[in-house]
Amino acid sequence: MFSALDYISGETFQVVRCRRCGQVVTAPVPADIGKYYPAGYYGDTLGRRFPAVIEWVQEMLCVWRSRQVLRRLRRTHARVLDVGCGRGLLLRAFQQAGCEVTGTEFSDGACRFAREILKLPVRVGLLPDLNFPDNSFDVVVMWHVLEHVSDPRPMVAEVARILRPGGLFLVAVPNFGSPEAQLTRAGWFHLDCPRHLSHHTRASLSQILREAGLTPSWFSSLAPEYDSFSCVQSLLNWLGLRPNLLYNLLRGQSAKVIDGKSQTGSVIVTVLLTPLLGLFSLPATLLLALVGLGATLTITAVKKTPPPELP
Repeated sequence: MFSALDYISGETFQVVRCRRCGQVVTAPVPADIGKYYPAGYYGDTLGRRFPAVIEWVQEMLCVWRSRQVLRRLRRTHARVLDVGCGRGLLLRAFQQAGCEVTGTEFSDGACRFAREILKLPVRVGLLPDLNFPDNSFDVVVMWHVLEHVSDPRPMVAEVARILRPGGLFLVAVPNFGSPEAQLTRAGWFHLDCPRHLSHHTRASLSQILREAGLTPSWFSSLAPEYDSFSCVQSLLNWLGLRPNLLYNLLRGQSAKVIDGKSQTGSVIVTVLLTPLLGLFSLPATLLLALVGLGATLTITAVKKTPPPELP
């Protein structure tokens, strides 16, 4: 479909569509994906990535999302698995709501904050390799994780296996079908090749869920912590400025993901344009989200209870 530059490594990848199933993916899949996650990717030693006010907003949104899921589940004391839990903020919100929680991450470094600071139980490894029992969780969460998987179908099938009948799967991904993604293409902030290996639309993700026996029941295209910023950064990238420079400038000193060799001109133009683009992005992203065309996509899917056996 098009080429995309990794703003961290400087390497070029291809965004391609499978002729057989229609899935859009990043190619090639790196043999060592870990090298594309720099030391500051998950934050500083205290798990902080952004200014305190942004961190606080993220925590409050995690609390709100956990309550929404439990309201739909109609129970509070649930068993919750957060796949790719990262710093563990959403997992902690479920725990504080009275749930029994477990997290997973692909490396010890990725879950250090969740384990050592938040004291959350996190297992290291890929979900299919952790061998959770059938029907063992009321809720499984993959919050902006599925796009990091090159073939999402086996992962979703594993989620369906470990969910109890009537259980909920909360999955959020960047929306490759959004106007923002289609306009800015390789400059789209959420494209993030090669860390994002699969790219999803509402139709493609819904199909994957149904194939696994999960019924999509609730959709949202609103994610306040991403929407307006993503729009601004995507437009700055589209204009030809250093990719994701604003994103790097906003990250804490110990959480930078690109080197300090920033182009002075790009910094000046970024600082000057950001307020103007911000004024445009707020109403634009809200309107797009309200009509289901925002840059992110959240789906809650239900594992239907099997019909009773005939006598």
